[in-house]
Amino acid sequence: MKRYTPILLAVGIFLTVWVIAILLWPKNQINTSQQISNSDCSSQIEFSHHFTDVSTIISIIPPVFRNSRGLMPTTLININGKAPLYIPTSGKLTQGSYHTEEGSEFYMWETDIGCGVTVVFDHVTEPVEKIRILFPDAPRNDSKTDYFKDTLELSAGELVGYTTGSTNAHNWNFAVYDSKSKNYLWNMEEFKNLPKYYTQVCPFDYFNNSMAGEYEKLFVSTFNDITVDQPLCKK
Repeated sequence: MKRYTPILLAVGIFLTVWVIAILLWPKNQINTSQQISNSDCSSQIEFSHHFTDVSTIISIIPPVFRNSRGLMPTTLININGKAPLYIPTSGKLTQGSYHTEEGSEFYMWETDIGCGVTVVFDHVTEPVEKIRILFPDAPRNDSKTDYFKDTLELSAGELVGYTTGSTNAHNWNFAVYDSKSKNYLWNMEEFKNLPKYYTQVCPFDYFNNSMAGEYEKLFVSTFNDITVDQPLCKK
C-alpha cells in the first residue's frame, strides 16, 4: 500500500488543481468576452469631444461633394487661421502619409476607432511630436499611405496637431468611414472597388444633437468650384 501512496497523492493534487481551474477559468473568459462586446460594438460609437475648435471654422462642405477633380470622399473644413485638432474618441493610429502638395508639406493619417470605423485627418500642417516621428523625414510626391511600424494609442479628446489648411484655399479634411455601410456611390460602377468612397458616412452623426448642431449650422452647399453632390448628412 505504501508504494501507491505517492501516486495517489499526485493524482489527488492534479484533480484538485483541475477542479479549481474549471470553476474559475470559464467565468473569467465569459466576462472578458462580454466586456469586449459591450465596450466595442454593442452600441453606436459616439464622439465625446470636438475634433477641432469650432470657432476657427468659417464653413463646412459636408460629404459627398464634387470639385474640378470629381467626387471627393471627405468633408471639407474651411478655416480662418490656425486650428487645433483633437481625436473625438479613443482609437489607434494605423497608417498615414507625409507628402507635398501645392508646394507645401502635409500630413494625413487614419485612426481605427473600432467596429470597422475609421477617422481620417488630412491636410495637417503640424502634428504633435509623438505622431510626427511615425512619418519619414522627407515628404513623398503623392499621398499614398503607409502602415506605421507600431500603432499609436490615442485617448478621446487628445490633441493630435494643428493645421492652417491647404496652401491656397486654407481648408482641411475630416472624414469617417464605416466598413459596414454603403452609401449611394456603391451603386456606381466606377466606385465598386473604391471603399473610401462608398463606405463614407456623415461624421456628425457620431455626435450628440447639441454638438452636431454646432457644425451643422456652418454647412454650405457650394464653395468656389465645389458643390455638394448628394448629402450624406441630414440636418
